[in-house]
Amino acid sequence: MITKNIFLTLLLCSFINYKTKAQTSIVSGNKSIEFSGIVAGFYNYRILKPGEDNFKNNKFALRNTIFCVNGRVENKWEYEFQVDFLNMSTSISDPENPGIVSAFIAYKALPVKIKFGYDKLPFSQGSLASIYETPYWSRTQLTRGDFFSRRDAGITLSSSLWKQRVNIYAGAYSGLGETVFVANGGDTDPSGSPEFIGRVDVAFPSRYRHDEIDYKLSPIPLIRIGANARYTDKTQPGDNSLPIGVEGIYGLKVINGKKAIYGFDASIAYQGFSAQMESQLLKLNPANSNDPLYHNTTEDVNKKTIYAGGWQGQINYFWKRTKSIFSARYENYNTNDLVSGDAQRFSAAYAYQINGFKNSIKIHYFKIVTEDENLEPLKWTDQIRVGWQYMF
Repeated sequence: MITKNIFLTLLLCSFINYKTKAQTSIVSGNKSIEFSGIVAGFYNYRILKPGEDNFKNNKFALRNTIFCVNGRVENKWEYEFQVDFLNMSTSISDPENPGIVSAFIAYKALPVKIKFGYDKLPFSQGSLASIYETPYWSRTQLTRGDFFSRRDAGITLSSSLWKQRVNIYAGAYSGLGETVFVANGGDTDPSGSPEFIGRVDVAFPSRYRHDEIDYKLSPIPLIRIGANARYTDKTQPGDNSLPIGVEGIYGLKVINGKKAIYGFDASIAYQGFSAQMESQLLKLNPANSNDPLYHNTTEDVNKKTIYAGGWQGQINYFWKRTKSIFSARYENYNTNDLVSGDAQRFSAAYAYQINGFKNSIKIHYFKIVTEDENLEPLKWTDQIRVGWQYMF
């Protein structure tokens, strides 16, 4: 059934492109609508630790089959809907690849833009940047959606100042992230409490989008710094509990209690070179003294507070003449300060652009430098993904 839907979608897009004699757009008076999509997949190969003999992850895999509709009316209203047919059933298990990618309407005729619906949250440079415009096949562990949600339903207010050099965001959301449509039958959790998020970023000497690759070969150095914070209190009333599956693989994403995150990021770009740095600190206050996140420590030891988070850095180079992008990144993260150990990973990536990022071949190599043996024991040491993405 999914294959049939994908085929019909592609056929529809091809028909629209032919009839309108444009790539993906239909314009009628003061209204416009665009159709686009992404098909991406790779071959994954893992190097296992000695003694491991299960090679199930050495496989060909589709990453995305996305179809997108977005439109504008009188330059006042805009709307967008993106669905990934392949990942419709994995919205809980893989927050980086949800089934519903976005579904929102926005009014932008005021000094403050108002967006209502489901979309990326205004938080974290590594989350906001499009993965399809990088040579990587996945984000870092810190920003892929296990420490904090990357998407949610709610309202976002945003405004730009100083010729779009300064961008300010504030919003309120369900706090359930990518599980908002499926957890608890579509209702929120018993606490009914929202999550609040705020972000500001400043660029100099001109505006700087959330791009990681300097494919425009900036003639002057561009710098952007950003800071963001988010807070929610999901303390469950009475004997109620959180919906199943909302906590994430580390148990940090949604907790029974209070959670705050403070983050900082910086980016720079110049003549094809670019770099990003980001740090996020989680402060967790589980409501129950026997919460698994306390790992059986006493209140004298844990002080009713748990810290997690980490930092990451990335450098990139776009060699326009050869249509090539080279990148390397390092990440260091800790899922719980009450348990000794942290994790460190190194990645390198290369992309060959057949037609920009619309049609490109990407190679992504992972290396586990240090694993957290107590909290995240792994069965592999290295991994490589080689694949192809096509955007229509």
